[in-house]
Amino acid sequence: MLSVRLSETVERDLKQFCAVRKMTKSQVVQEALAEYMVAAQAPSDGKAAPEPDLSFLAPDDPIRQFIGIAKDGMSTDELMRMTRGDDWNQP
Repeated sequence: MLSVRLSETVERDLKQFCAVRKMTKSQVVQEALAEYMVAAQAPSDGKAAPEPDLSFLAPDDPIRQFIGIAKDGMSTDELMRMTRGDDWNQP
């Protein structure tokens, strides 16, 4: 069993997606996860990762300088455990 927290926007979009395609949320998530895991196992072609699309940011937005700097850094879970303890994600 797995529980996943989604933003209100993503949950609303998922609900609409499911209604249109007559699928359950579990079916959609299971299929998406399966596709993701297959893609993650695909051999790399040696090309560098594409630059992130920053078109949603203003050209002078100061956040631009921080995009991608933590690519190989700690995960959100690791950071949250470090700052809030092991039970940070418990209800």
